Amino acid sequence: MKNYLAVDSGGSKVLAILYDEEFRPVKVCRVGSMRDNTTSKDLIRRNVDTLIDTLGLAGMQVDCVSGIVDGGLLERMKERGAGIRNAACCGELEAGLSAAEIFEDALMALSGTGATLFYRYKGRVDGLGGYGAAISDEGSGYWMARNAFGAAIKSAEGRGPKTLLEPYISEQLGHPGNLRGALFHIYSKTEMSPVACVASCAPVVSMAAEAGDEIALDILRETGRGLAEQLAAVVRLNHLPKDLPITISGSVWRSHRILFDEFAGFMRDFGMEREVKIPAFEPIVGVIIRHYHSIYGQFGDAERERFKEYYKDYLFSISE
Repeated sequence: MKNYLAVDSGGSKVLAILYDEEFRPVKVCRVGSMRDNTTSKDLIRRNVDTLIDTLGLAGMQVDCVSGIVDGGLLERMKERGAGIRNAACCGELEAGLSAAEIFEDALMALSGTGATLFYRYKGRVDGLGGYGAAISDEGSGYWMARNAFGAAIKSAEGRGPKTLLEPYISEQLGHPGNLRGALFHIYSKTEMSPVACVASCAPVVSMAAEAGDEIALDILRETGRGLAEQLAAVVRLNHLPKDLPITISGSVWRSHRILFDEFAGFMRDFGMEREVKIPAFEPIVGVIIRHYHSIYGQFGDAERERFKEYYKDYLFSISE
């Protein structure tokens, strides 16, 4: 029996799936980030070793490691006795497009801990954004949570309108009724970097929006517009045709339907001719679909239904 490893490494977490030659999942592991722009070297090393131990990779023969691989994972696997016959690493664009079953030229708006706007066209792959939390990550989960923190602070200090983001953030960070204590607690966490901890509060914006909080709704609209404006800039700057397929990727899109609708509406107003395609799967499954497509040259209805059964815990959807 052959063993394959798919990895999706992000700014807050890493998801890895060990699967067999029938493309069925065998073991799954989720650990903290391995990205050196969001995570300390010591924490990266601990996360790498946790992944190897959880999946039992030490001493295992792995026929192919594919996907978005960070943190020296391949080197550490080899140090711990794993045999790696092949490595088919890819970027976030390839994983995201495959998750949407797009194998031709296309555009993609990625919004997770960070945000990047990608294109693939006639052999070229490039994009905008992805500058990191220290500079600017407009439209990302980190950026969205930072805006929420700012609104919550102004609410607490009487410098801005009252918002549910104030109590919701306090509760999310384990300090109900004490926003100041909740925010300072971020700096003492050892299992998560400050950037990842801030980004982990992005779902609070969705919770407040669901409760009708106008500040939260405005943050979601601004996030959708910001992502759309950047993607429109990608099209303009690179003289791309307006009939390219468009898709999305990343956890932020799950926040609230209003974010997606704002994004999709702007892209229509910009003159893009294709509706934005919502992927059926999360990017980790896109990595596995990409592997399947590289072997069989297709991924149709039958394969989609089979993968939905195999990977039902990794289906992608947007809140209504």
